[in-house]
Amino acid sequence: MLAVFFIFLCLTFSEVSFVSVSESSLPSRLQVYVGPRMVLADNRVHDCILVQLQDSRGRPARATEDIIVTLSSSRTDIGSVDPKVTIASGKTYAIARFYSTYTAGSTTITAIASGYTSGQAVMSTAGPIPSRIAVFAFPPVVPADRKAYDSIIVQLQDAAGKPARAPIGDINVTLASSEIIVGAVNSTVTIQSGKTYAVTKFYSTNNSGSTTITAIAPGYSSGQAKVTTSQTGGPPSKLKVYAAPPKLSAEGISYESICVQLEDSDEKIARSSNRTEVNLASSDISVGTVDSTVTIQPNKTYAITKFYSTYRSGSTMITAIAPNYTSGQAAVATFGPIPSGIAIYALPPLIPADNEAYSIIVQLQDSGGTPARDPIGDVTSILSSSDTEIGEVNSTAIIPFGDTYCTTKLYSKYSAGSTTITAVASGYASGHTVIKSYIIDPLLTVSAKAYPDSIPSGGEATIRVHVTDNTLNPAPPVPGATIELTSDGGGSLSSITDERNGYYSAIFTAPVVDTESICTLMAVASKFGYAHGEGQVKVTVFGGGSIHIQVKSSDGSLVSGAAVSSTSQPSRQPPLSGTTNSEGYVEFKNIRAGSYAFTVDKSGFETSNIQINVISGQTAKENVSLSSTPLSWLSGFLTTNNIWLLLFVALLAIALTTTLLLLRRRASKRKFPTGTGENREDSYTRW
Repeated sequence: MLAVFFIFLCLTFSEVSFVSVSESSLPSRLQVYVGPRMVLADNRVHDCILVQLQDSRGRPARATEDIIVTLSSSRTDIGSVDPKVTIASGKTYAIARFYSTYTAGSTTITAIASGYTSGQAVMSTAGPIPSRIAVFAFPPVVPADRKAYDSIIVQLQDAAGKPARAPIGDINVTLASSEIIVGAVNSTVTIQSGKTYAVTKFYSTNNSGSTTITAIAPGYSSGQAKVTTSQTGGPPSKLKVYAAPPKLSAEGISYESICVQLEDSDEKIARSSNRTEVNLASSDISVGTVDSTVTIQPNKTYAITKFYSTYRSGSTMITAIAPNYTSGQAAVATFGPIPSGIAIYALPPLIPADNEAYSIIVQLQDSGGTPARDPIGDVTSILSSSDTEIGEVNSTAIIPFGDTYCTTKLYSKYSAGSTTITAVASGYASGHTVIKSYIIDPLLTVSAKAYPDSIPSGGEATIRVHVTDNTLNPAPPVPGATIELTSDGGGSLSSITDERNGYYSAIFTAPVVDTESICTLMAVASKFGYAHGEGQVKVTVFGGGSIHIQVKSSDGSLVSGAAVSSTSQPSRQPPLSGTTNSEGYVEFKNIRAGSYAFTVDKSGFETSNIQINVISGQTAKENVSLSSTPLSWLSGFLTTNNIWLLLFVALLAIALTTTLLLLRRRASKRKFPTGTGENREDSYTRW
């Protein structure tokens, strides 16, 4: 039992020694960062809240387990935030979303988690803050004909008279007419959330006159407008243009805000006797445009058309013309922040030196730091890092047309320090931000060895890398790391084999060299949760040599076309083969040093075997003399052409011999007697 207890104590002590961590590197507090720090009050969602774990020294720290963080916003009327985010084990931060409203202002984002000091940051939204109501009669004069007209516009404005959005929850406006005998108005109108104005009806009577329309709403200054009703006059001869509201937001949207009314020569409203086509134009289309034509229908006094704003603030004059009519004009002004510079935000500004990607936000701003849109199109900014050993950034970032910012990436390295990120774009002031990186992870220790560490030109060596975590005692091996091997002297490396015990191996093939050289192989190990480590090993490469062989016959004649092939060669040296040229030479260059055996073969000659020793950086020369084989003259004579010639001669000889025999036999037949049979028999006997 005592032995078992002793073993248990040893194992327990051993386990504790492996998890020892510096107290200063443990996470102890939360830090909240926002980027960008201000967005438009446009009721959109922004991934701009970052909650980071930090140690007691304010450096990024990794979560040792999943950490649930609770967040809150001090002014939910300005913007809210995700109620919870989780910083995953091994991570240093988590991203939360911010939900803006239509109300501009600032709110404090607070992050809390059990066991950690809370963190805060201020998030702001930009936009005009509504404080008063403006009323417009559109048009200000209507016929006294007991009809309803959509001619009362109620607009929210800020203290400077600029259009302002209604907050979440809408604005209910109460209206009244001072002279209901002249005309009445709907008692209420609602300006919806995110809108700057609403349109309601005016109900004329048969009585000509004027009445004042008053609009009120809790928390806002009231507004008034005068409406006149009258009988229509004589034949129309003039065009009158009204713009209501005359002040609009430069938001790239359209408004039904242009009215063209007919008047007679006495400037009384007049009815159209037929369809009247009116042409319109804007003096500054960079600020806004208008429908090119509008038609006033028969028996009507006016028509409404659209104004199309852009993202450029400014003023433009709307002109209306028609044949046989005096033209009319009205001014329209648009308001919004005018971009003049670029701002950069690092999210977060403090990062681990861990070769990971982090967010960089590039934002357009006006001279006061308010987010702004480019009025023309996309904005391409060029980015650079002052110290790429600390971090590199994507070279370009594009802010899409209609947006105020975009997000790009910074890629940290394994070195601690700081770097300045700069963004430039044509026509805008440049922006800068500083990012600091810290080594917060245990350092990987890397050692490398070569087996063997001295190889011939083109030879191979096994490179073995050992990776350990020397912040612990004893230092444990680190499997699963990523190993990068490079050689400063050329050659090639195979893929890395992970031996699963902290060892990694690869095959290094040396470059082909003529003289001795040294290749330094650098091994870089990286793994998430660790700072990268480096190690190196040197491999000596012996230069290769050359072989120069000349082949001659025994009488000293050069032998071309002789086949020269190696039958043995040094280890890892491919077999050599070649054919002698017209000078009887064959050469093999940049081959491994060592012993070679060759056969030299040529038809008509006896095969020769030679042995050559190659020394690095030198050329081994060898002369080979080939002896002719017996009957070599015949073998030399018996070429394809000569064989055909011999065959022809033989056939000719056979033909001549056959002809001579036939001629001789015929001659013999002529000498035989021609008598009786007996006489012929005697003749045969004599013959």
